[in-house]
This record gives sequence, structure tokens and C-alpha cells, in this order.
Amino acid sequence: MADEKLSKGLVDAAFKKKQAEEGEKVKEEEKATEGDIITFEKDGQQLEAIVTSSSLQNSVVCDMTIMENFDELNLEHEKTVVAHKNYKIKQRSSNRNI
Repeated sequence: MADEKLSKGLVDAAFKKKQAEEGEKVKEEEKATEGDIITFEKDGQQLEAIVTSSSLQNSVVCDMTIMENFDELNLEHEKTVVAHKNYKIKQRSSNRNI
């Protein structure tokens, strides 16, 4: 009886985890593509960047040097990787192929 309850609890926990993961997935049409401008937060700062690669499954590679104050921000790198769920699209590229 105890094994049965434990087993049911594990199955329920796995089901809830799977539902939560699926709820976090970003729809394909909401993902940024190359040339899109995105905004995101990093280390408490609101940043802006242009997407340079969208071929990764769960994120995009972007270039932050488009910000006028990039040099003043003293960021460690010019490019960064941002997960799809962690950015908002500010402006779509005019070269977008749908």
C-alpha cells in the first residue's frame, strides 16, 4: 500500500513537472529571428540587442553593441545568449520571411 502511494505520488509529480515545462515553452511565432531587436534584463539592467543567430533550439545569440550607451555600460562581452522566455521582441526585422 505504501509503495502504491509512493508510486502514484511520483507519477503525479512527473506529470505536474511536464505540464509546467510545456507551459513555459515559447510558441514558434513568438520567437525572435535574425535581425529582430529584443529587450531583456541582465544583472539588473534593461538591455537591447539585435539577434544575430536564431538557430539554437531554446535561445538566440544577439549583439548588444546597437545600444548607444554600450561602452558606458562596461559589459564584459559584445554578444550574449538569451533564452526565448527571457526576452521581448521590440522590433521585427523588415527582412522577415514568414
